[in-house]
Amino acid sequence: MKKVIFSVTLLFSLSCVHQVHNRPELEPATIPVENERLYLAPLVVEASLENLSGWPQDPTRQKILLKTVNDIWNRLKGEFRRCEKLGLYEMVEDTQNPSMRISVTIISAEIVDDTLRMPVRLQAERLPDGQKFIYSIPALATAPSHENDFHFLGLLLGDYKRNFPGKLLVSFFYPH
Repeated sequence: MKKVIFSVTLLFSLSCVHQVHNRPELEPATIPVENERLYLAPLVVEASLENLSGWPQDPTRQKILLKTVNDIWNRLKGEFRRCEKLGLYEMVEDTQNPSMRISVTIISAEIVDDTLRMPVRLQAERLPDGQKFIYSIPALATAPSHENDFHFLGLLLGDYKRNFPGKLLVSFFYPH
């Protein structure tokens, strides 16, 4: 009986050692942020949204469409906060002495047929040494054509918000 227990224990121990040694090594994070204090700047829109076909002249309607863009930043900030719980970095405000500043910019905007193309640029700057990491990511949205331009833009921006590459942006800060 003792031999059986010893054999089972030995086999179990060897299988655990085998699993640990055969685990694939993770690639380092694209943007290393271990023990950094991150500040996520508000979303910047360099794109001329007013040049989009069908962009409303009415400020009230513009505000409705721009709320969707603001929601994108709130969701991105929420994703950074959610991943902060893993303990790799700490999210701080600009006044709390960050060691890294992250900015996300919507570079341009154009509508081609039923597709809205608004690529995103991620820039992370390590403040103590000035080292910068800059990446551009394509981002787009689609919606069925609609007679009402305002409704069509609302559908496109809603789809853009749903498909915004927020999780991809945050993944740049983690080993994979």
